[in-house]
Amino acid sequence: MTRVSGAGEIGGGTATGAPDDEPGLPRAILGRLRDNLGDPGTLLALTLIAALAVRVAWLALPHGSLIFDETYYVNAARVILGWPVPTGAPYHGAAVGLDPNMEHPPLGKLLMAFSMAVFGDNGYGWRLPSVVAGMVALGALYGIVRATGETRRLAVLAVGFFAFDNLALVHGRIGTLDILVLAPMLVGSWLALRGRWTAAGAAMGLAMLMKLTALYGLLALLLMLALHLGRAVRLERRLRPAHLRPTVLALVAFSIVTIGGLGLLDLRFSSFTNPFEHLLHMVQYGANLAGSIAGPGSCPGNDSLPWQWLFNDCQMSYLRVDVTVRAGEQIVSIHPTIDFRGAMNPILIGSVVVAFLAAGWLAWQRRNRLAEWSLVWAAANYLPFVALALLTHRVMYIYYFLPVIPALAAATALLLRRAGLPRLVTVGYVAAFVAGLAAYFPFRQVP
Repeated sequence: MTRVSGAGEIGGGTATGAPDDEPGLPRAILGRLRDNLGDPGTLLALTLIAALAVRVAWLALPHGSLIFDETYYVNAARVILGWPVPTGAPYHGAAVGLDPNMEHPPLGKLLMAFSMAVFGDNGYGWRLPSVVAGMVALGALYGIVRATGETRRLAVLAVGFFAFDNLALVHGRIGTLDILVLAPMLVGSWLALRGRWTAAGAAMGLAMLMKLTALYGLLALLLMLALHLGRAVRLERRLRPAHLRPTVLALVAFSIVTIGGLGLLDLRFSSFTNPFEHLLHMVQYGANLAGSIAGPGSCPGNDSLPWQWLFNDCQMSYLRVDVTVRAGEQIVSIHPTIDFRGAMNPILIGSVVVAFLAAGWLAWQRRNRLAEWSLVWAAANYLPFVALALLTHRVMYIYYFLPVIPALAAATALLLRRAGLPRLVTVGYVAAFVAGLAAYFPFRQVP
C-alpha cells in the first residue's frame, strides 16, 4: 500500500505539477525578455534596426517623384553619369560628365551617382547614400556619448532621440547633402574626443567635400581644442609648444583633405582651374542668397529665422500627396497619404531650452564632458546662423537646424538621466516622443 500510495503521490505530483508550472513558463519568458531588453547592447541593436527600418520602408515611393532638393542633386548625378535629364528640370542641357551643381563640392553628388549606377535611376539609387550616412551618424553619436564617459544606457537614449527625430529621419532617407555632410562631421567629433586629432581634422575635411556647412563642424572642433588647451595650461601653469600640437595636426589634416580633395575632384568633375577658385565661388554663391523675411513672426515662402526654429516654426513641405474624399460634387475631406515635412519632433524641440540649461549646469557644476560637448556642438552649428540673421539678409531654412539635433538629443538624455528626475518622467517623455514620431511620420497610411 505504501508503494502504491507513494507511486500514486509521485504520479499525482507530476500530474498536478504540470498545471502549476504552466504559469511559470510565461513568467520565465517575460523575465528573459525583460533581462534582454534591459541589456544596453540589445537595446542599441533594436534601436538601430528600428532606425534602419523606418529609413528604408517604402524608400522608392512615390515612384518617379523627387522629394524637395532631390530635384537638384539627382539631376546633377544624372548629368555626371551622362544620363538624360527631363526637359525643364534643373541642369537639362548641362555639359555631360561635369558636376553642374557648382555651389556645392562634388563628392556628395558623386556618391549619389555611384549609387544610381549600381541600383538604377530610382528611389533606391537616389537615396541609399543618405540611408547609409544616417546610420553612420547614429553610430558616431553613440561613440561620442561613450567617449565622454557616459553609460551605454544613456548613449542608447541619445541615439534613439536622434534616430527618430522627424528632421533626422526625413533627411536620412531622401537624396540631399545634409545628412551626407553631418555623418563625417560627427565621426570627426568622436575622433577628437578620443584624442585622435589628425583623423578628426581629416574627417572634417571629408565633410567639406560634401557641403561647406562642415565649417561649423570645424568650428566645434576648434572650440573643443581650445578647451583642451585651456585645461592643459591650467594644469601645467604655462603654455608649451606641445600644447598646440593637436590644433596644428587637426588643421593641417583638414586643409590637406579639403584643398587636395577638392582639387582632385575638380580636375575631373568641374571646370575650375584650382580648388581656391571653386571655394571662392561657393562662398560668394552662399553670401548672395538673399532671403525674403518680412518681419518677426512671418514665414514668407520657405524662409525662416534661427530663433523660429526653436519653436518648430516655419515648417517646410518637402512632398505631400493628398487624397480627396468627395460625396458627389462636394468635397468631404482632404487628407495626406504622404507628407514629408521639414520639421523637428515637437517633443524634442520643445525641450531645447531646459535641456541646454541643464547641460550648462552639468558642465559647470559637475564638469560633465557630454554636457560640455553638446553645448559646444550646438553653439558652433547654431549661433553662426543667428549672427548671419542679425547682420545680413541671407536666406535660411529650418533644416539648417539638423546638425544641432545630435547635441539636443544628448542634452535631453542627460536631463532625463542625470538631473535626478523620477523614472516615470523618462517613461512619459519617451512615450510623448514616440507619439510625436507617429504624428510626423511621412507615410500617413500603409501604401
